[in-house]
Amino acid sequence: MVGERPKPFGEAFGFDPITSTLIFGEYDAVLVDPMTTVAEAEALADWIALHNRNLETIYITHAHFDHFYGLSILLDRFPGARAIATPKTVNAMQMSFTPTVERLARRLFPGQVPTKLVPPEPYEHDTFTLEGHELRIIEQGRTDSPDSTSLHVPSIGLIVAGDVVYNQCRMYVGDTTPESRKNWIAALDRLAALNPAIVVAGHKKPGAPDSPSTIQDTKRYLQDFDRLQKTATSDQELFDQMTELYPHWVANQSWLMFGFPQP
Repeated sequence: MVGERPKPFGEAFGFDPITSTLIFGEYDAVLVDPMTTVAEAEALADWIALHNRNLETIYITHAHFDHFYGLSILLDRFPGARAIATPKTVNAMQMSFTPTVERLARRLFPGQVPTKLVPPEPYEHDTFTLEGHELRIIEQGRTDSPDSTSLHVPSIGLIVAGDVVYNQCRMYVGDTTPESRKNWIAALDRLAALNPAIVVAGHKKPGAPDSPSTIQDTKRYLQDFDRLQKTATSDQELFDQMTELYPHWVANQSWLMFGFPQP
C-alpha cells in the first residue's frame, strides 16, 4: 500500500486500516464493506466461509473505493448474496468507476485491483432483516465522503459506522470544508443518541476495541482540526499540531489532512 509522498512530511502514502464486519445469526449472515484488493477480498471470503453461514447480503456504507472494489471477489465466492447500497451512495460511486480513478487504484495496488469492478444494487428502503432482526440504514450525508451511511442493529446495540467514525486512525479530512465538518459532527451526534454498545469504525487501529467512545473521539478530532486550522500559519504547522494531539493514532500521513494525491 505504499506509494508517493504528496507532502514532504508524515509517513509514506498508504491507506488507513480498513474494517469489514460480519453480522450473523444461526444460519445466515450480512457482510458490511468488502475491502479493496484481490488478496484482501479473498482472505475475507475465506474468513466468512469459516463461519458456515449463508451470506445473504453485502451492504456497502459509502462510495470510497477502498471499501468496495473487492465486491466482485465476494460475489464470485458467494453467488447467492445480494450486494446493496443506498441509491445516493451508488450514484456517488460512479466517480470510482472512471478510468482516472481505476488507473490510480491500479498504480497504488499493482496486480491487486480486481479485473472486474461491479457496483452494488441501489436499495430503495431504509431497513432490511437478518433472521427476523432489523438492520436500519442511517443516511448521514457528507462526512468524509458524499452520501455516506451507517448501519444500526438495535437488537444487539451495534452500529457499523462506515467512515462516519474512525478508531485511532488519522482521519480523512482533506476533502472536507468547515460546513461539511458541521454535518459530520451532526452525523456523529445522531449515532451517539442511539446509545450503542458496540461501534465498528470504517477505519481502525489494529487491536483497538470497538468502543462507543470512538464516536466522541472522532468528534473531538474534527473539532480540534477546525480550531487549529483557523490559526495555523502553514500546512506543516497544522500537521505537527494534530500529530502532537494524537500521537498514538496510526496512519500519520499528510494526504489524509490535505487531500488525495492527483492521479
